Parts: sequence; structure tokens; C-alpha cells
Amino acid sequence: MMNIQALTWTQLQKSVFTTDQSSLIQRLRFDIEQTLKSLYADVALSENLEDLYLPFAHWIDQLAQPRSHPLVVGMGGAQGCGKTVFTTVLSHVLYKAYDKKCIVLSIDDFYKTRMDRERMARDVHPMFMTRGVPGTHDLALINNILDRLADLKAGEVMRLPCFDKSTDERRHVKDWQEVEGPVDVILFEGWCVGMPEQKQSIAAPINPLEEEMDAQGVWREQVNQYLTDDYQQLFARIELMLWMQAPNYEVVFDWRNKQERLLEEHLLDIHGDGLNKIDLTVMSNEELKRFMQFYERLTKHMMSVMPDKVDVLLKLDEKQVVTKVQFPTHH
Repeated sequence: MMNIQALTWTQLQKSVFTTDQSSLIQRLRFDIEQTLKSLYADVALSENLEDLYLPFAHWIDQLAQPRSHPLVVGMGGAQGCGKTVFTTVLSHVLYKAYDKKCIVLSIDDFYKTRMDRERMARDVHPMFMTRGVPGTHDLALINNILDRLADLKAGEVMRLPCFDKSTDERRHVKDWQEVEGPVDVILFEGWCVGMPEQKQSIAAPINPLEEEMDAQGVWREQVNQYLTDDYQQLFARIELMLWMQAPNYEVVFDWRNKQERLLEEHLLDIHGDGLNKIDLTVMSNEELKRFMQFYERLTKHMMSVMPDKVDVLLKLDEKQVVTKVQFPTHH
């Protein structure tokens, strides 16, 4: 990661406003409100423009120039904490206020295909059929995309993968997002982005799912092996690491359940009463509780170790509001 000069969040906020920016702020606020609506997020988050998004964008703009390749910024945090909203809004501010072309990559869009996960479930362990943990992402594709983005010239166009959680499958290439070069900043976000390997004992199951399906620890051992090797090589490409810290693990289910209900509303808006007749899936509360047990061990691991390892720590309250931005003293 980068060698970050020691500073406080207050200093960073004050460094932004050197001239009258009221007109810019007004335009940005409207743009952010539209972005939040498209993400089915709380429009009130646009009120954080001056004290959160603009200072961050200003700082990243400074770090991103002059450079011969895009600045790669990692953003990690528990499921449903607001990573996608934060990075998407930040990308808009970087472009509108600082003319920086910013690409948001979600590790969720790089899940392996159902066929590949079925093969892993058969050859390694049945739990690898469920997307999410290290081992279920297509790391070769991620590295290829990062390489191509770094070399993308003006006028050149490429496509970025998209994964459809309602079908549990990667979308067809024709439906992938088009981007045009050159790229100044890559915001790489995901629940496990930047995660270190779990060095403490993983022998004992942590929840009923592990007791039932991984009594011998084969899945846990293999997940940690993936994390120790291939994933650390990927995360080494991150130059600036951010982490969103939830106040406790219990609230994570509420956040993730909120996401699932928003997905359900979105699908109902599109398909109406025909939703039950097509192959789209939204999890019930009980299904979601079981699904999240796949993530529980590593989510708690990250909540324990990440605050002391990252360049920037964003502390959240139970309503997903950023209450404090902290630059750890060892950077």
C-alpha cells in the first residue's frame, strides 16, 4: 500500500474549500441524489457531500496525479454496509469535480459461473457451490481486467463483467458494462477485498452450518488456503485500502436483509406478478440467515483485524452513517 502522509480528517476537510464552490456543490448534490435513487439508496446521503465525499475525492485526486497508471483503491466492509453506494458516489464526485475518470469494480461481479462452482462442489467441497467466500471468484478474470484497464488508451473501449444475483449467474458479455479509456482511478470494492488470511485456529466450527456441512474442516481449510495464496497476490495490487467498520456483527444481518428486500422490490417493479413464473431468486429471512453463515467466520475475522491494517477506517453506526474517519497512526 501507499506511504500515506500523516493527517487528520479535519485537516483533509479544510484543505478542500479554498474557493467559493457553492455552484459546484449544488450541481454535485443534484447528481448524487439521482445516483442514490438509481441505487435504491437513501437520498439523504447526499447531505454528506461537503463533509465526506468531497474531501475524499479531493484527497484521491491528489494521490492520483501525476501517474502512468490508474490508482487502485480498495474498499472492504461487511455485507450491506454501503460499500457500493460509497464508491459509486465517490466516482461521480471525482469525475464531476476533478475530471478524473473513475471505474468501480465490485468483486461480486467476478463470481465464478454456476458450472465452475458446481465443479468445485463436486471436486473440492459441496459448500463451494454457494458464492461468496475466497475460492468462488474468478481471480484470473479480475487480474486480466485490472491489466487491461491499466493499459486502456484514449478512445479504446472494453467491457466489465456483471453478475446477476437474482439468477446466481454471470451475465452474457453483451450485457457487460462498457468503459472508455484512459482510466485515472479504480475503486475495487467487496466484502472480502483486502482480507488477510486467518492465522488463528480454524478447527472448530463457528456456527450450525459449519457443524452440519463442514464437520471435518475441509471447506474452512481450503478457503483459508485460497486466501493465503492467490487472494493475497490480487490484494497486493491495491495501493490505498479503505475499510467500513460496522458497530457489531449482529447489525450486518439487518443491513443485508434490507438489500434483499430492495432487490425484491426492484424485481417486482420490473416483472410484477410474473416474478414467480421466471427463474429469479430472492431469499427469505430464514434463507438469508443460513446464507450469511457462509460469511460469518471471515466477516468477524475482518472486523477484528482490518481496523489496524488499512490506510483509512470509516466507522459506521447502526444506520450505516459514517460517524468517524480515521487514519491509523502507523501509516
